[in-house]
Amino acid sequence: MKSGRSFYTYARIPVGTATQELQALAEREYEEVGQKDLDRLNVDWARYGELDAAGKLATFIAKRNGVIVGYAAFIVQTHIHYQDALVAANSAVYAVPEVRAGRVVLKLLRFAELGLKAQGVQKIYYHVKQTKDFGRLLGHLGYQDVERMYAKVIRDRKVA
Repeated sequence: MKSGRSFYTYARIPVGTATQELQALAEREYEEVGQKDLDRLNVDWARYGELDAAGKLATFIAKRNGVIVGYAAFIVQTHIHYQDALVAANSAVYAVPEVRAGRVVLKLLRFAELGLKAQGVQKIYYHVKQTKDFGRLLGHLGYQDVERMYAKVIRDRKVA
């Protein structure tokens, strides 16, 4: 008899090993929370691969029954103001809506934090969209709201 429980696993992966799955999730993320003020979603997977090969990308995933249901990707480098400090800046965090009711995102972020710490990262930065603010979760994990990010498109959209 098979139970109805879903089993989750967490892993750090080379980004190139799951580009198609990650692209599909990135498209879902874009539809849900993406800023539509630029032309379109156009992920530079080659650049992600270059960063990964240089040791400057950390990609963590959550899987349910073998399918990727969430990711957290970080750019890892020394801080330009504190050259002795290795920091991780969140590039993207996403989990499909159907897994958010549980602790999948919490566990994914904890797993990522442990992986980044093992890599020697001293500080992790997250940017949080106002439309899908997960600051409460970050606060629960010990993060502080330290600054805000503002954005403005300064060129006209391309005309198709």
